[in-house]
Amino acid sequence: MARSRNIKPGFFHNEVLADMPPVVRLLFAGLWTIADREGRLEDRPRRIKASLMPYDDVDVSEALDLLAAPEDPFLIRYEVDGVKYVQITKWHDHQKPHHMETPSVIPPIPGEANRFNH
Repeated sequence: MARSRNIKPGFFHNEVLADMPPVVRLLFAGLWTIADREGRLEDRPRRIKASLMPYDDVDVSEALDLLAAPEDPFLIRYEVDGVKYVQITKWHDHQKPHHMETPSVIPPIPGEANRFNH
């Protein structure tokens, strides 16, 4: 389910993000709308593309890799019990999900349960 999220002016001034292709930057902002209240979503590139970039020629898996590559990554790709997920880093620094939003059913990164939750 798509959700309303906020975008702060600093998004446009992040120099690491600015070095990425524009479609990757747009995808990153779009991920926020499909992430749950903890900033997690299933790592399913085809589904993500269908939801966010249906008219664009973009390799979503490659774009996710680019967002995960910086020393201070924008997201982390991980796996739990054979299922792949994405955790958007610094989620709670930038997003304030509605208090009535459904709790996350996606497991946190193993060993990182408290790092990204508030």
